Amino acid sequence: YFLFLLCAALLAVLLFRQYYVPLSPSGQSLPLTAAALRDFQVTVRTVGTLHAVNSHLVASRIKGPGAKIIFLARDGYPVKKGDILVRFDPARFEEALAECTARINDLAAGLEAAEQLLSWEKTEVGHKNQTTRYSLRVAKLDLQRLVKGDGPMTLAQYRDERDKAKLELKRYQDYAADLKKLAREGYENPAELNRIRDKIAAFREEFAGAKRRFISYRDFVLPSLTETATAKVENAKLSLQQISKAGVHKIARAKAAVDQVRAKLQAARSDLKQAEAELEKTVLHAPFDGLVIHHETFRNGEMRTAQEGDTVIIHQPILSLPDLSTLIVRSKVREIDLHKIAVGQSAFIRVDAYPALALEGELAFIGALAKKQQGRQSGEKYFQVHFSLKTTDKRLRPGMSTRVELQTAELKQVLSLPIEAVFLESTGPFCYVKTDTEPQRRSLQTGNNNEYFIEITGGLAAGEQVFMLRPEVSY
Repeated sequence: YFLFLLCAALLAVLLFRQYYVPLSPSGQSLPLTAAALRDFQVTVRTVGTLHAVNSHLVASRIKGPGAKIIFLARDGYPVKKGDILVRFDPARFEEALAECTARINDLAAGLEAAEQLLSWEKTEVGHKNQTTRYSLRVAKLDLQRLVKGDGPMTLAQYRDERDKAKLELKRYQDYAADLKKLAREGYENPAELNRIRDKIAAFREEFAGAKRRFISYRDFVLPSLTETATAKVENAKLSLQQISKAGVHKIARAKAAVDQVRAKLQAARSDLKQAEAELEKTVLHAPFDGLVIHHETFRNGEMRTAQEGDTVIIHQPILSLPDLSTLIVRSKVREIDLHKIAVGQSAFIRVDAYPALALEGELAFIGALAKKQQGRQSGEKYFQVHFSLKTTDKRLRPGMSTRVELQTAELKQVLSLPIEAVFLESTGPFCYVKTDTEPQRRSLQTGNNNEYFIEITGGLAAGEQVFMLRPEVSY
């Protein structure tokens, strides 16, 4: 029995000398670990958010004062391709459609009447000698009015517009010169000077336009109108001389009336097509299967989503329709982990909403710029990263939180230490090696690491014992 107690005591002493050092000044022994060959994986973990690669933004395409929403697909609910997403009040567009239809009917009747009149004029042309004399008088009066009345009056009006614009331009140019003079004297007014420069630019453009209109009317339009009116007089005289052609002018006018009504009818039909197109815009359909997400914006003094009864203007976002078949994870990694990752690496993704769901992914994008995380005072920087999903699940929704794990390396039988046993200062990593006397500080060369172990590439041999905590030494 005594021999057994002696052996137990010796064993206890050996174990104590092997794993503990004398008590530190705090009165506690420090734990030890050994440098050993280990297998471990190097992983990068991060969190992210699901996003749709393809997302269709739904907004009003109706021109005008705005469109009133009378139906809106429910927020957060899935829809199929072709389902109605938004319906606007069609009342004013249906009214416009009815007006266009009525105008087309009137113009169609007017065209028929004009064509009948043209036919009648053709049969009566030989008997309208008196009409030919009347046409001659009308042509002469038109020419006299153009030469002595409308022509000079219009020319004078264009001249007045030109002179007025020129005068205003000079007035503002003088004012600008005065402002510049005051500025040189120390009385600067940049805002007024900028305003006057804008005025000068506007009146310079107005003057140039008025000048062009005056020259165009004087040199081209008025001579052309005068020549046309003179030709009409000569034609009327010729018609008077040739009774057989007395009705040519009238027939031409009747034909012009037909063409005019026909042009108006064509324009009305174009308006009808436009009204039909605007009416079609009152109903917006889903271009593909997706999930309805209402767009939040500032409305009536508060941030909220659109509601039935709201009026929206053209291009104002109402909702978005993400395509759930193509989702990605947007996340970020620390700057210190950037060297561990590369595009194409496999990733394992878990969704917080469904902890049992494991998804396979791949690192698809690494941002070019490092940014600080908002709301944090530390100087740590992050890079934006995107992960594509190789597998998906119908329960997934944009905006869900995810946890991503990237296995960047798998090390086999490398010399390593627990991460807690390696300390870092500006001179580099180091550890405290157990000796027979005092702990020895030893500089290290390190390689890869994960949350638990760090690879030792130099400075330490396998089997050497290292302190897990920083000891208090005498040097």
